[in-house]
Amino acid sequence: MIIPVSNKILDEFQLKNHELIDVTGGPELMSYNQLSGDSEYRLYSYLSTFYNGVTILDIGTLGGRSAVALSHNDSNQVISYDIIDGTSNNHKLRAKQNIIFKVKNVLDDLTEDFVKNIKIVIIDIDPHHGNDEIDIINKLKDCNFCGIIILDDITHHPAPQANYMMNAMWNSITDTKYDVKKYGHWSGTGIVVINHDVYFDFM
Repeated sequence: MIIPVSNKILDEFQLKNHELIDVTGGPELMSYNQLSGDSEYRLYSYLSTFYNGVTILDIGTLGGRSAVALSHNDSNQVISYDIIDGTSNNHKLRAKQNIIFKVKNVLDDLTEDFVKNIKIVIIDIDPHHGNDEIDIINKLKDCNFCGIIILDDITHHPAPQANYMMNAMWNSITDTKYDVKKYGHWSGTGIVVINHDVYFDFM
């Protein structure tokens, strides 16, 4: 599978589900609507359209924006994990049919059977120490994961210590990987390909 990616493609891509992001129309909605290179949500939604009938793992729910972006293709199921429940007050978000929210450590659920239908994994967790990200990636590999892993804040995290650790984490990855900050989030978005026949045509 070849996936063309450019800022023009992403910026012209029609996002959906704005009504689920923030019922007050505040900063969360503004972030969701930002252009590629400023925010990652256009890239997430766009990539979801290249897969049908798969499971997408969103690790680090926070307010649910990534989960909403990843749920763009209604044929896919998004499972969003966080150790803190940050979406309980958003009933519209909770009603989205193809998103399941789980408040627990994702490592407790990662088995070969669980990951066999997962094709996209987003890892955007706090705090950004790099070690947890590597633990998740290694566990996915142990479970014979085949797909893409997208990491946030890999090269330009605003906190110096987190930035150092995330850069070290990103540099330690030896699998096929792409720094796609130009198309994702300004703090650094990376794509890692694991046992998956996918190629990106960056324009």
